Amino acid sequence: MGKSRARMPAFYRQSIQNAVNQQINIGKSKHRTTLNREAIGQVVSYCAVAAAHDLWDWGEKESTLLTLKMNNAASRYIMDHDKYGAPEALKRLEARTAHLMPEEFWLPAGGLVGSEKKLRVLAERRDAAKMIVRFFAESLEEMEYTPEQIETVKEEIKKNYQQFLGWVDDGGEEVAYDRLRRVIEDIYGVGAMVERVKGEEPVFGEPLFKKDF
Repeated sequence: MGKSRARMPAFYRQSIQNAVNQQINIGKSKHRTTLNREAIGQVVSYCAVAAAHDLWDWGEKESTLLTLKMNNAASRYIMDHDKYGAPEALKRLEARTAHLMPEEFWLPAGGLVGSEKKLRVLAERRDAAKMIVRFFAESLEEMEYTPEQIETVKEEIKKNYQQFLGWVDDGGEEVAYDRLRRVIEDIYGVGAMVERVKGEEPVFGEPLFKKDF
């Protein structure tokens, strides 16, 4: 993801965030949990598109098609959620993608180890990431990629996410999001607006763990 490579359409980003935010039900602070999941939904979706782009040497056309299909997958989940409720919508998503997920997707922990508070945040992030990756896998199958190919690219998503966390460690959230923006610009060939999910404290930075929430 670090190599030179677009604009992720705003409607896609919002659909992903809406789908993720429907699942908010963990944590002492709903506001904090919402920010945590919204940020992960955004970053992991970017990491996923970048992973497919790099692994298969895609151009703008393929990356845009994947983006649109992921948007459709998110919209399908939202419609199921509105019609059947969250548990049934998730069950339907998992059923549609079960053959594409022989192993569950586990987002790298990064520094979220040790305390109960960090483990709770990690659980929230992993729940959000699992949903994004199921949208991603469903979309790639529609593009006629095999389960084996999809399994390979999922490992690239993890590497991209770890690289993003490394950028956070190197220069903070603003630097990390700026680098991510440049990656996305190169994928789509046009200017990008990769906006940092803002709260009272950085979502990915250390201040998150300096007081209870």
